[in-house]
Amino acid sequence: MLARLARWLRLCGVDVSFDPNVGGAELLRAARAERRVVLTRDKRLRTAPDALYLRSERVRDQLREVLHRFAIDPHRNALTRCSRCNAPLREVSREAVAYRVPPFVYASQTRFSQCDSCGRIYWRATHPERIMAELARMET
Repeated sequence: MLARLARWLRLCGVDVSFDPNVGGAELLRAARAERRVVLTRDKRLRTAPDALYLRSERVRDQLREVLHRFAIDPHRNALTRCSRCNAPLREVSREAVAYRVPPFVYASQTRFSQCDSCGRIYWRATHPERIMAELARMET
């Protein structure tokens, strides 16, 4: 239900746990055990004291609401977590990823980050620019 929101929050550097197979009471129990807030569109959970019910179906509006509600600066820790699995990214040398990225990427980029959990490689080409521009638009 909120997979896109989870990805955007991770792009903002927010530690987000997301499992589409967990819901209801189990979700609340897990969140409480980990001291997390539940973000939900499930009307049954909207009265839980540690849940934030998001009214909008649009990810931009959802993200705007979460950033505002929790006073998160989307630029402060942007692009420091894996957007897929949530693990912190670690900067790695070009040489370490030489055979793991396309040749044109290796030739044109100097800085790389890696997720130690899932192995995904990140670099700052056009995607980060577009992500940061989108975040700037959401702040207005």
